[in-house]
Amino acid sequence: MQSLRNSRAELARVTWPTREEVLQSTQATLVFVIITALFLLFADTTLGNLIGLLT
Repeated sequence: MQSLRNSRAELARVTWPTREEVLQSTQATLVFVIITALFLLFADTTLGNLIGLLT
């Protein structure tokens, strides 16, 4: 029971992000994922074509 009270007290002290902060973080994450995916697509396609030319 004491641990439940401690957990509740700890959650009350947490500084939760605002909706704006969450949206900005989500947007930055999505942009990074899209850029990384495009880079990997380009690298995979280029290397696949180069290997296809060699065989």
